[in-house]
Amino acid sequence: MNIAVVGCGAIAKTRHAPGVAEHPKAVLYAVCDPVRENADALAEAYHTKAAYKIEDVLGDPKVDAVIICTPERFHCANVVAALEAGKDVLCEKPLAMTPLEGRAILDAQKASGRLLMVAFGQRLSPGHQLAKRLLEEGAIGKPLAFRTALAHAGVEYATIEGPSPDFYDKKLAGIGDVMLSVGCHRMDLMPYLLGGKIKAVSALLPTIDKTYADGRPIDAADHAMITMELDNGISGMAWISWCDYGQPERSTVIYGTQGVMTVCRSPEVTVERRDRRTERYDAASSPGEWQLPTRHFIDVLAGDALPICSGSDGQDCLLALEAAKRSHQQGRRVELAELSGLDRKLSTGQFGKE
Repeated sequence: MNIAVVGCGAIAKTRHAPGVAEHPKAVLYAVCDPVRENADALAEAYHTKAAYKIEDVLGDPKVDAVIICTPERFHCANVVAALEAGKDVLCEKPLAMTPLEGRAILDAQKASGRLLMVAFGQRLSPGHQLAKRLLEEGAIGKPLAFRTALAHAGVEYATIEGPSPDFYDKKLAGIGDVMLSVGCHRMDLMPYLLGGKIKAVSALLPTIDKTYADGRPIDAADHAMITMELDNGISGMAWISWCDYGQPERSTVIYGTQGVMTVCRSPEVTVERRDRRTERYDAASSPGEWQLPTRHFIDVLAGDALPICSGSDGQDCLLALEAAKRSHQQGRRVELAELSGLDRKLSTGQFGKE
């Protein structure tokens, strides 16, 4: 099958382009970016064609599917256009910037009948897959609570351009905030691991360190502390940050009636049982772990796997992020039921504002 990668930044270069190129059932047919040098460089690296307008990719009948790797603020328009053009789509996380945009995407997907997946790669990581299996097997009894952390030095360190004093002056509008960029992973992962949906959140979303070139704090959260309540009675805490200037933090601890499970940055999962025995399980990670969402998408297209993350999962995450924003703004616990239907009723300019 012929696949085009739209957006030729760092994620395309390190994850999706190699993931497609190395899959035996796919061809990296084209890459697309309005910045010509980015498209040309990636096309040259993989001996494929370069396009500079998404319309040229979507209008090509030889393209079977597209992977959207553009900045977040372009996800909605690009995903909707791809679905309307009859292409199957893998969208980098998050699905969109707001629940309203997410709803527009879901409506387009329903009308098109095409496959839509979101690249929540942490669902697919070997450590998390192992943790989910152990939880389902009752390794720690009934899960009761959790705490999870996902933090690094900032999104500027993961881009082609790299950090610069004016990075957020130029890029913040396309990124959103730390919750869209980083927190979405954990707002998606914890319900997935624990078999529930987020029911309510309480959040503190401060700006503690990131600045514009003139020294003013950025107009977005760069740090977050969240409590999540799931509809199956499990609750927990999440720490999310762009301001971790040491080793990135990727730990998750789940507390159960018969023990405690810990998943860290290694593929190892540790279970400390109530009887004081400690067991270590090795998830046996393999090279190319970052390409797992791409390979999984192609496997689904080829009929070799079922989708692990749908567009609806992406929308659930957007609603949880909106609830966190409202909780911070209003200083209270927010139930997601309060947002029911709002993604259909409010405009982008209205959504999330009081």
